Amino acid sequence: MRYLFEKTNQQVKKRPENMASGISSKILEIRKDSIKRSMGDLQTMSHRQRYIGTIDGVMYYDDSQAESVNATWFTFENIINPVVWIVGGSCHNNYSELIDTAKKNVRVIISLGAEKENIRMTFKGVVNEIYEAGNIEEAVSMASIVAQENDIVLFSPACKDDALDYTQRGETFVNEVKKMNIEK
Repeated sequence: MRYLFEKTNQQVKKRPENMASGISSKILEIRKDSIKRSMGDLQTMSHRQRYIGTIDGVMYYDDSQAESVNATWFTFENIINPVVWIVGGSCHNNYSELIDTAKKNVRVIISLGAEKENIRMTFKGVVNEIYEAGNIEEAVSMASIVAQENDIVLFSPACKDDALDYTQRGETFVNEVKKMNIEK
């Protein structure tokens, strides 16, 4: 199973679902190698912390299913590299719960949709670089310009969108990243 940020050589925090499997296995006396094999057979959930690829030393992740502040917060709990965060939609969220996380992990924000002003106001003074994009295609292009080697470009909107569901947004993000890889 491919987990978020496994491409780095640094230690990644343990995931709750893996810890729950470990506790359950102790109770049921299931061997560790059986659990490892079964978890290795699972497929990554579509559009949730999904590694797309690395281009010029920058790792791209699709987390478009993270349509709430809490889901995005959970994603950031696994991050150890600097992030170029693509965020936003049309839901009018309170992003203040992500301020500490942004201080710790986010180098650049690229905001989308009706939430652009809300995002800019929430993270002003927290993240030095905040840009606005007209759509996902533009956001990916901007991210590829501002991202540095070992950065993570993370599409984790923390917000729903009235026009597109998470699958459509995720596929658009993935397709744009794949185009960049082909063009380079």
